[in-house]
Formats: sequence, structure tokens, C-alpha cells
Amino acid sequence: MYGDQPILFAHREGRTIEHFGGEFPPLLLIGFRDSSARPINTLSMPRARYNGEEIGLFRVLRGLANRSIRQQDPRLLGRVATISASISQRHLPKASFNTVLDIARAHDACGVQVAHSGTLIGILLDATAPRAAMRAAELARQVSGAGLQGVHTFALNAETGLIQ
Repeated sequence: MYGDQPILFAHREGRTIEHFGGEFPPLLLIGFRDSSARPINTLSMPRARYNGEEIGLFRVLRGLANRSIRQQDPRLLGRVATISASISQRHLPKASFNTVLDIARAHDACGVQVAHSGTLIGILLDATAPRAAMRAAELARQVSGAGLQGVHTFALNAETGLIQ
């Protein structure tokens, strides 16, 4: 995501690889940092060495991300994000990843996203689902209670911007 535009971005080269067009489906995003995370200099960190299976899976995920944007499907986008985040665990692991997955599943979230070149983690909720804002607030409380830091809730293509 760049601003509110769905793009695939090469962070080392500072360029857009693909612009998916359209807008993200309506989402609530609970974003935070892992409590054990230290700042990362992304330009000095070793490049991720994806294997052939991961590269093939990324190709499929790009197509599914594109479809989720066109069809405004937050659940599909959440599945794409979760699979991508799982791949990232092999290259830039987040210590709290399994805890975050458990919290997301317990709250029927669309999925989990991570920064492939940093320390941020997020949980995606369908902003159009019943009681979405209440569920997001409860989820944010649980994430904070799990020791995760810098918790903020954002709305993307929904009624409001920053919720907390």
C-alpha cells in the first residue's frame, strides 16, 4: 500500500513494480509493532532469497491481490496477505507472528499482514461486516494486552480514517 493506492513496491530500488488500479476493499486495519522488534535498516539487511516454490506462490498471490481489488473482496485480500506474511517469516521473522495469527482467527479477521522489510504487523477486518468497529476496538485491546506496541486502528476506504 502506498497512501491509499494498492501497489507492489520494490523497497530497495524505490520503484513501483505493479499498480493494481482501483481501490482497496473497505478495511479496518489494526497495526502495531512486535514488542521485541528493533529498528531495521532495510538497505543494509541481506536480501531475501526466495526459493522457487515461494516465487511461484508470489506470482499467484499477485493475481489474487489484483482480483481482490477488482472484486472489492476483503476476505480474499486477507488470505493473500496472510500467505505472504507466512512466506516472510522465513526471511524476516516476527517473534509474535503465531500469537497475532491466533488473535486474528479468534476475531474472524480477514487476515494478517507484515512488512517484508520492517517491523510492522497488521490485522485486517472487513469494514462492512456487522459490528466491525466494535470488533476492531476489542481486537486492538487484545493486541495491546499481548504486549504488542504502537497499536493504531485505521479505516481504509471506509467511513473514517484513524479510529484510535
